[in-house]
Amino acid sequence: MGFLTPLLLGGIALIAIPVVLHLVMRQQPRELTFPALRFVKQRRDSNRRKMKLRHWLLLALRCLLIAGLAIALARPTFKGTGLRGKEGAPLAVNLVLDNSLRMEYVHSNESRLEKAKTTALELVEKLPEDSMVAVCDLGRAANGYAPDLGAATSRLEHLRPTAEARPLVDAVLESIKLAAEQEDRRQEVFVFTDLSQGAWNDEGLNEINEALVAAPDVRIYVVDVGVADPKNASLGELQIRRSVLRPGEPLHIEAEIASNLKGEPPLVELSLQDAEGKTQKKGQAIATFDGQGKGRVVFEVPGLPLGTHQGSIEMAATDPLMVDNTRYFTVEVRPPAKVLLLATKTADALFVEKALGASLGEESRFDVTVKTFAELEKTPLDDFQGIALLDPGPLAPEAWSQLWDFASGGGGVGIFLGHNAVGELESFNGEAAQRLLPGKLKRVSRAETYLRPRRLDHPALAGLRNYAEELPWQICAVFQYWTFDKPLNAEAYVIAGFANDKPALIERPAGRGRVLVSTTPFSDPIEPDGRETWNVLPKEAWPFVALVDQLVGYLAQDGDERLDYLAGETARVQLTPQQQVASYVLHMPDGQAGSRVATSGDDELAVSITDELGNYRLTAGGQSQRLDRGFSVNASGAISDLARFDPEKLTAALPKDRVRLAENLEAVEEYVDVGRSGRELFPWMIGLVAAIWGAEHLLANRFYREEKGKD
Repeated sequence: MGFLTPLLLGGIALIAIPVVLHLVMRQQPRELTFPALRFVKQRRDSNRRKMKLRHWLLLALRCLLIAGLAIALARPTFKGTGLRGKEGAPLAVNLVLDNSLRMEYVHSNESRLEKAKTTALELVEKLPEDSMVAVCDLGRAANGYAPDLGAATSRLEHLRPTAEARPLVDAVLESIKLAAEQEDRRQEVFVFTDLSQGAWNDEGLNEINEALVAAPDVRIYVVDVGVADPKNASLGELQIRRSVLRPGEPLHIEAEIASNLKGEPPLVELSLQDAEGKTQKKGQAIATFDGQGKGRVVFEVPGLPLGTHQGSIEMAATDPLMVDNTRYFTVEVRPPAKVLLLATKTADALFVEKALGASLGEESRFDVTVKTFAELEKTPLDDFQGIALLDPGPLAPEAWSQLWDFASGGGGVGIFLGHNAVGELESFNGEAAQRLLPGKLKRVSRAETYLRPRRLDHPALAGLRNYAEELPWQICAVFQYWTFDKPLNAEAYVIAGFANDKPALIERPAGRGRVLVSTTPFSDPIEPDGRETWNVLPKEAWPFVALVDQLVGYLAQDGDERLDYLAGETARVQLTPQQQVASYVLHMPDGQAGSRVATSGDDELAVSITDELGNYRLTAGGQSQRLDRGFSVNASGAISDLARFDPEKLTAALPKDRVRLAENLEAVEEYVDVGRSGRELFPWMIGLVAAIWGAEHLLANRFYREEKGKD
C-alpha cells in the first residue's frame, strides 16, 4: 500500500473532535423517583447498557468517517506485482507497431493501424513524465528513444502503412535489445499487432524467447488490435506465361483469387496503359471458385506492338482490405530473337528450323539462321542471342573458345549431342570443350526409355506447365543417349531427365550466359542411313515443337529477365549495348519523375527505391527513345494471410512471467496502472466513506429520536 499525498494522512488527528464533542455533549441520566419495585430497576439498568453501547458505536462511526475521509484525500494506491521488473524505477517503454499493408484492414470504420495508433497514444498519455519512449515500426530500424513524450506522440501520429515491411519479429527483437540497454530502468515492450499468421510463426517465437532469456529484465505486452473473424477477397501473384514476348505472341496472364466473402463472385478487370500513360480496360472476367474459396481468372491479350507494356489486374469489389485487390505487371514485346543453328549439313537442321518457324504460325518468335560447323570460325556471333549445336562432331579448340566467349558474354549455347560424337571423346573431353560441357563424356547408353521431366519449374521448361497434363511424354521414345562420368562439374545441374532418371537436359552457367546440353539429339532422322536412330522426338510434332520452342527460347533469354519485384527489393534492368546511357528518368507509380545518373558502361540499371506499389518506367533519349524499359512492384502475398494466430500458443511459447496478452484498451490501462504508480483506491475509499456516513446518519437519527421519545 502506498499514498500519492501522504501528508494528508495527518487529518486522522481530527478524530479528537468527535471524541471531545461526545464527552461534552453527553447527556446526564435523569433521576426519577419510583417505588422500590424490582422490575423497574432492572429495566433501568438494561436501558443504561443499551445507551452506552449505542454511544460507543456512534462514536466509532464518526471517528471512522473522519479517518476514512483523510485516507481517501491522501489518494491511496495498491501496488500490485504486475510483471517482473525493477520496482520503483523509471520506465523505458518500446512501442512496436505493425504498420504493414495488412494493417489497413478496416473494421467498424477504423483500420487496424489506426486502432493501434489510438491505443498507443492513450498509453503514452498515461506514462509518467520521466519515462523514456521509443517508437519502432516495420518500415525502418528503430532510431532510439524519443527526446520526450511529445516527440513520441508525434512519431505515432505520423506513422503510415508501408509496403516495404520487414518481419514483425525483427522489430520485436530490435526493441528487446534496445530496452535491455536501459539497465537502470524498468524495461517494457508493447507490441501492437493484429495477431495474424502473416506476422507470427513458431520460428519467430523461438527467436523472441531466446532474446528474452538474454534480457531477463525485459517484459512484453502483446496488444491485440485484430478482428476475430476477418473477411477478405484477395488477388494472388500473377502467373505470366512470358514476360518477354515476340511479335504475334499473345499476352497470357492467370491470377488466383482467394475469398471468404459471401455473395456473387467478384468481377476482375485487366487494364493496360497506352503510349500516353492513360489506362485502358482490355478485358473482364468473373472468377470461378471451388468449395474452398479458391478461384482463378485467365486473360489473353493479342496483338501487342513492340515495346514495353504495363498494366494491372484489379477486382472490382469492396472488402475490408483493399490493398490486395490489385496486382501490377510489366511485359515487353521484342523483335524476333536471332538464333544460329549449326549442323554438319544445313539439311540436318531441318526439323529444328521448322519447329521454330511453326511456333506461331505465320509469325515466328525467332529469326533463324542455319550454317555448318565449318562456317563457325568466320561467323560473327554478336548478332545472335542463342546458338544451337545440332549433333556436333569434333571441333577445333578455337571453335570451343569462340563459343565460350559468346556464352560468357551473355549468350546461350545449346549442345545437342548425338552420333557424331561417337569415337571423338578426346575432342569433347579436352580442356577447351570442358569449359562448356557439364562433364566428361563416358559412353552411349542403349537402355530404351523416353523423355520425362519430373518438374516444370525451371525457366527452360516453365512454359510447358500449362500443358503438363496434355503432353504425351510416353511417345517421346529415346533409344540412345550419352552418359557422363560422375561427378558432374560442380556448377552443372540436371533440369530434366528420362523416365529411368538418367540425365536428359543439363545446364551449366558460363559467365553471364548459360550452356544447355542435351544427351540425345533433336535433329536425328527418323530412318538414318547405315545406323540406328537415337530417338523419335521429331516424329511427334506436338511435344517436339513445344520443347524446341522452350529450349531455344531459353537459350535466347526469352522470359529470362525479371520484370516483377516485391516492395523493397532492388530492381535490376538489363541493358543491351545500344541502351546504355549516362542518365535516365525514373517515372514513379504516383506520377512523379526524377533524373538519375547511370554508371557508364554498366549493362544494368539498379533501382533501390521500390517502396511504392505500382509500375515504374525508365526512359532516356527523348524522341529517339533510346531507353524505354519498366518493371512492376507488388506487395508480398503474406499481407493477405489474415488467419488468426492462436493467442494461447503465443503466450505458451514465451516465458510465462514475462509476457502478457491484452485484448482491449481497458486491459492495457490496467497493466499501466498496476505496473507503474499503482492502482488508485480513491473511488473505493470515497464509496466506503459515503457508506460510513450513511450508517452514522441513520444510527444517529434513530438513537436521538428514541431518546427524545423517552422524554
